[in-house]
Amino acid sequence: MTIKQTLASAASDLTSMIRTRIALFGLELSIETSRLLGLLALACATLVFGLLAVLIFSLFVVAFFWDTPHRMLAIGLLGGAYAIAALLFMALLCLRVKNREMPFQATLQELERDAHMFSRFKQRALNGQEDHDANQKDGW
Repeated sequence: MTIKQTLASAASDLTSMIRTRIALFGLELSIETSRLLGLLALACATLVFGLLAVLIFSLFVVAFFWDTPHRMLAIGLLGGAYAIAALLFMALLCLRVKNREMPFQATLQELERDAHMFSRFKQRALNGQEDHDANQKDGW
């Protein structure tokens, strides 16, 4: 096999490998986008119906206590309960954002394996060159 054929084969393999990695990245990007859009739609629906439920419940409690001397206490307790719930949800959100998993993990693993493979090839080539240099000095 000539050097030209070897270089062409290596370039073809490298191009194929890069194409595969780009395809993998595109697939993972598509999956992440779909997952994120699904979560966003679910979060929006939850927010809308949750707010409607809170509004109706609040109006019910206020209307129930309106003719009593405890109406201000009822309104204050509702506000306090909502503030505590908001703080708990904010803490949960911060925890999830902090502990989220790394996107594009498969692509990163493939690139890491490629880098490891190339470093082994480089090491072998250097060892081969050292052996070749030692043989040249010995007269081989």
